[in-house]
Amino acid sequence: MSTPSTFSKRLILFPQDKGGIGKSFVATLLYDFLTEHEVRLKTFDLDSANSTFKRYVPAAEFINTDVDANKLGVLDQLFDELANVDTVLADNRAAGGAKILRYIEDSRLTQLQADIQFAFIFVVIAVDDKDANSQIAEIVERYGDRVRWLVVRNYRDGATLSLFDQSKSRARLLELGAVEIDLPCLVEVTRNRLQLANLTVGMGRDSDKLPLLDRSRCVQFHERVGREFAKASDLLLK
Repeated sequence: MSTPSTFSKRLILFPQDKGGIGKSFVATLLYDFLTEHEVRLKTFDLDSANSTFKRYVPAAEFINTDVDANKLGVLDQLFDELANVDTVLADNRAAGGAKILRYIEDSRLTQLQADIQFAFIFVVIAVDDKDANSQIAEIVERYGDRVRWLVVRNYRDGATLSLFDQSKSRARLLELGAVEIDLPCLVEVTRNRLQLANLTVGMGRDSDKLPLLDRSRCVQFHERVGREFAKASDLLLK
């Protein structure tokens, strides 16, 4: 079943289980981009143990997904909020992707997209890691054209993504019309200071909690990432 060609509501999720690939960081960057474009947005943090996303975005609400499968109805909040806003963005916990996908299947949410004019957007993070790429392959095979895809190519650990670039899953994603964007490397010291100050990159541009050079790096990084997300404006904004 194909996703609807036009829609007015979006549910943005991170379906990968793999930790340490940058899901929460990308979620904060998406938050900056969407709020800057005045999108009516509701955010959730599904990681009650580490709560990385909520530290950066205090308005985000917790949903505890560390529950048995028969209690995953707590995730109905994601769907219910679509009645109040245009976009729901949820950051997932490491090792939490399987539960998200179980919930989607049990609730038949992909089948409801056309009926109520909303679209799933799966954000997958591409890194040069065998396990991460295997997870992407499994998710793409399972969901295919039932969702829309945003691929974030994370260059934090190197200048190339040869494993992902040569994978069959990337070729399949491109066939499905996935939008690819590049996430450049942010200087480690600035990332660490943002984390200590609980600031997104957008907030860090003019925060007196950061030294001048870090604020300057945030300005440049924010502009670069904004240009990348703009490539996905049809997917994220229109």
